[in-house]
Amino acid sequence: MHRLAASVLVAALASAALPALADDPAAPGAAPDAPAVLTGPQVGKPAPDFTVTTIDGKTLSLASFRGKTLVINAWATWCPPCRQEMPDLIHSYATLSKDDVAFLGIDTTEEAPIVRAYAVAKGLPYPQAVEGVKAFAKSYDVQYFPTTFVIDPQGILRARNIDVVVPAQLAGFVADARAGRNSVSVSPLQLKIDELLASATVVDGGDPSVVVPSVRNAAKTIKKAEDMLDDGDAAKGTATDLLRTHAEEATLRDRAIAALARVAVTDADKALLAKLQGDAAIDREQWQVAYDRYTAALALDPKDEESLGGLALSAGRLERYADAVAADEKLLALQPPSVDALVGLGLAYAKADRYPDAYATFDKATKLGKEQADLKPGAAGPIRKLAWAYLYAGRTLAKGGEKDRARAAFESVLAWTAKLPADDVRHDMYFEEGQEAIVALDLTSPGRTAISLVPWTGPELPGSIPNTLKYRLVVAGAAGKSINLSTADVPKGWVASFCSDRVCSPFKVALLVPADGVKVIEFQLVPPDAKAKSGKVRVTVTDGTNSASATT
Repeated sequence: MHRLAASVLVAALASAALPALADDPAAPGAAPDAPAVLTGPQVGKPAPDFTVTTIDGKTLSLASFRGKTLVINAWATWCPPCRQEMPDLIHSYATLSKDDVAFLGIDTTEEAPIVRAYAVAKGLPYPQAVEGVKAFAKSYDVQYFPTTFVIDPQGILRARNIDVVVPAQLAGFVADARAGRNSVSVSPLQLKIDELLASATVVDGGDPSVVVPSVRNAAKTIKKAEDMLDDGDAAKGTATDLLRTHAEEATLRDRAIAALARVAVTDADKALLAKLQGDAAIDREQWQVAYDRYTAALALDPKDEESLGGLALSAGRLERYADAVAADEKLLALQPPSVDALVGLGLAYAKADRYPDAYATFDKATKLGKEQADLKPGAAGPIRKLAWAYLYAGRTLAKGGEKDRARAAFESVLAWTAKLPADDVRHDMYFEEGQEAIVALDLTSPGRTAISLVPWTGPELPGSIPNTLKYRLVVAGAAGKSINLSTADVPKGWVASFCSDRVCSPFKVALLVPADGVKVIEFQLVPPDAKAKSGKVRVTVTDGTNSASATT
């Protein structure tokens, strides 16, 4: 969860006040101006108003939920922790949702088709909204995913949690909101982080030989605190409070900046000062100041990777995408070739509207990924990395309007994911994301009926018998259209079953596409005995005009 290492995420901040340490934030020896409070909505204060549109076209606002405790989950389908916590959120909705408690999901980074594909596949039971203008993201300062807000019936924000939220934790937030109390998360790990940051000493004044080492130690302490945040796990009772931690880090960093500004003489010390000032500016979301300070740091130390990362991040926030690309290119040149770095550069090219360069870079990333997978046949790590690279390549191709190439990339996600062990940490997630992406492409092709078939992920299907092969079959098409599903090449003795709406039909079924344009079917291949082996079974959908097929 390192602030500068995250490609699209920056620090979200707590509600503690920080002092301004200099009058001129652009001066070489100055820290950025500090606002009266850190950024974002403040726990204990009225929640900002908002208006969003759900994926089924309904308009909702904060006023829509007045008189109820409202749980808002800001998430994205591309976010692994978001997908991790979704089953718990569904469980919490089932146990907490009453007349006086409501849930709302908001995806601030994606379009409705991909969110609808995920929502239908997972059976999300509460409203999901997407946001093109990003007004909610701005007013609620959504910088990390997932982030959960809990607002009391009077419209007061009572909890703001960054990271995965577990049922017991969320139940506590809701109980506090119902009682009109602010929620505070405390764990032994968080107390250790608090103690670590409080114990760091910055020598302010005196010999530079003493001051500078104390400042460098403070910078190392902040990095250590960030590493400890990565160890947080609410499910294990080690929940951390990122907002509080970043406020404590900011206080320590500001002391270090003030002390170093008085004694910095060497280029190395000046570069460190500028980098710390850039970090402080990012904490306050002062992107121009951050850009200027990282530029100053790189003028003194052109190969400092943290400053290059900070410059890329701040340039992106300022929509100076050419500068962000230049910083990423320099970073790539300083590091050994890696799939991660190439994917990052490809995404930067896409933001700069340099799609041919983005496609070429993703080609390099997948080529390198294949080479690494071939070097270690069957090794899960390289396979995961390659599937991930194809996933982002497909998303970029789709964004650039290259639908056929995007579909091929998503099909490669599914093909490589099939090589992962079923219990691999990314097995289910990449199957689901690849299928959802294909469905989203199909939803943007009016009049076309399409089909996608992947191994079943998630809970065991009701009534399944041992050795049954289970698949999630998704059909995308025009709302209300009649479709027919049939099978071919089913081995002798096997039963192919389409299960939908609590009814199962052997070998073929006729259905209507629902209003949201997506139909999820539980497709099962039932063997005649425990030793039977199945070959490739083809499933075909027809709608009277066209047809499409998928193979198990």
